[in-house]
Amino acid sequence: MRKLLVLLCGIFIIAGCSNGQFLQGFGQSRLTQSVIDWVDIIQWNDSDYVNNYEVNQLKEEWPVGTELGEVTFKMDGHAGANYQLKNGDAAYLDVGTKLYEMEGYDPAFRIVADGKVYEVSHPENAETIGDFLDIDGKVERIVLQSTYDLSIVGEFSQERIDEFVDELLALPYDPAVFDERGSGPRVFFGMELEDGTMTRTVYYPESRVINYGAVVSDRLAEILEQETADYDY
Repeated sequence: MRKLLVLLCGIFIIAGCSNGQFLQGFGQSRLTQSVIDWVDIIQWNDSDYVNNYEVNQLKEEWPVGTELGEVTFKMDGHAGANYQLKNGDAAYLDVGTKLYEMEGYDPAFRIVADGKVYEVSHPENAETIGDFLDIDGKVERIVLQSTYDLSIVGEFSQERIDEFVDELLALPYDPAVFDERGSGPRVFFGMELEDGTMTRTVYYPESRVINYGAVVSDRLAEILEQETADYDY
């Protein structure tokens, strides 16, 4: 079980999340009010899933498959800052809320609860990025984003997309690399999938860490350097 990171006194920490919510951490403790503002998170099957806010802003009714389980504990209002996340826990979903497969996706990547899409941020027992990032054959385009407001500033050339995805999914997954990202330059980008949804992440060129939990290969670093060379972030 992982102890949730807490943000003290309104100071933000960039979390190792895969869904693009880069300005949030795992919680915020307002000491004067004794209130904790959790990230909208669920733990299921020993993996952590975070609300993909951009996908859910589309206001779609996402098709679901098999029921996977249900929320057994609501953290908001019931858990302290040092609480350790357990299977069945959710930050804001009520006890009894059902968890479902998202139709078209491996539940190791995305699940649906209360009509919202939750995307894995810390998978359990993954050996490669491809073990949980279910995007093979589904990427329509890769967009580059501003570090200031996440607006789209460019996109990858189409002929590089398949090679990029193949290289990415083959990378060994290692959650320890989240501690090695450093504070240098960052490249924000998103992969738009065939159903119109997007999964977003961050790349740190100096450490060569990508926020899905891996150090990129030489070829992947080369592609990223070439595809981002003309853009001002």
